[in-house]
Amino acid sequence: MAEDVAIQGEGLETLHLKILRRKWQILVLQITATISLLSMYIMMTRTYGACDNLGSSSWCPALDHTLSLSLIEGVLQQEGLSFPIPDWMTGVGNSGDGRYWMPLFLISILVAGWTILGLQTARLRRRVNMGILGFALLYLAGLFVINWLFGMIFDFDFYLPFGQIDPNKNHVEHLIGPLLLYVQLFILVFYFLPVISGLLGIWGMSKSKISWAIGSTIIYLGLHALLSYEGVRSTIELNLDALPVQIGDATQWGGLIAPEIAPLLIISLLLMVFLESGFATIRYVEYAFKLPESCKKDPEYVQQFNNILNVHLQQTVGVTFFVGLVSALALKFDDLIVDLVSVFEGSQWSEQVKESLELQLTYGTVISALIFVIFIAGLRYIIPWPRISGLIEKGIRQIRDQSV
Repeated sequence: MAEDVAIQGEGLETLHLKILRRKWQILVLQITATISLLSMYIMMTRTYGACDNLGSSSWCPALDHTLSLSLIEGVLQQEGLSFPIPDWMTGVGNSGDGRYWMPLFLISILVAGWTILGLQTARLRRRVNMGILGFALLYLAGLFVINWLFGMIFDFDFYLPFGQIDPNKNHVEHLIGPLLLYVQLFILVFYFLPVISGLLGIWGMSKSKISWAIGSTIIYLGLHALLSYEGVRSTIELNLDALPVQIGDATQWGGLIAPEIAPLLIISLLLMVFLESGFATIRYVEYAFKLPESCKKDPEYVQQFNNILNVHLQQTVGVTFFVGLVSALALKFDDLIVDLVSVFEGSQWSEQVKESLELQLTYGTVISALIFVIFIAGLRYIIPWPRISGLIEKGIRQIRDQSV
């Protein structure tokens, strides 16, 4: 405490952990990662959250928690039961993105509270964790055990709390409400796992939780692609609105990509921004934390650290733009092949290639994009990209210094 007061008295900016958490560059990285994570999840629900027929009884493995909750709640209502958490909190009954805003808002509040708890002492964290666990167990079995014990005491008889002729002795019914609550929470956590683990990783400075968010996202995308495969759909009856196999004309992003590709490319870019911003925050904070105490107070180290953060923010915008542009050009490469072939007018081979359906299908686009990416990757051995990026950064720095 005395050290912090002395540092503040010197009027110097330092690289201590408490000050780093309040630096505007670190906050911008965390906010950028948060916005990209939430935007990616909403875009995924728009792309992978639809069914062929909502009235069908077949299974619909879409990214929509309201479908599972509504299905289970319909069965419970036949037994005179219902979920404890109201629909306005889970988004059931809403349409469009309104199904997700309230759960995401509540998750953000809980993650904020958990992050603040992580900044407290280990003793307080342990007490809070034990209190939450104890309350969960007490809520689950407390009323059940109390009624069962009092029932045996007043009747002077030992009996099992289920399967009794007397309905007053079937105390197991007190477990139904808590179990329904935990089932409802499990479904919500299962569907929102990428958001929960991602937010905990961003604001709790945890690489493993960010990896969990990325891993769970990729696993779901892989499962959706597997279930969308025609061979699987012909074997298993699925009520899933799969992505289209045939791609239309390129009408978006200045005529570079088709409307079917645009959401997939946006999801990929948002995932890249979330990954880079989330890991960069932790990487820079760990770097500053491991510095010797004398370096944390050195103005030159502080200035160098600020320059690194500023350059990273600039590169995040630039790299995201160029990755999106190169990806769009790669996906456009199949049309470019057709345009080049059309130069050979009158050739039977050129007409067959122009009318080829394979170049209009998804796997044809992927193959052509892979060829383009391999070509671009090969340019790194010819064009000195580090030298070019260094000249661009130098020019930007000179323009900024002249404006100041």
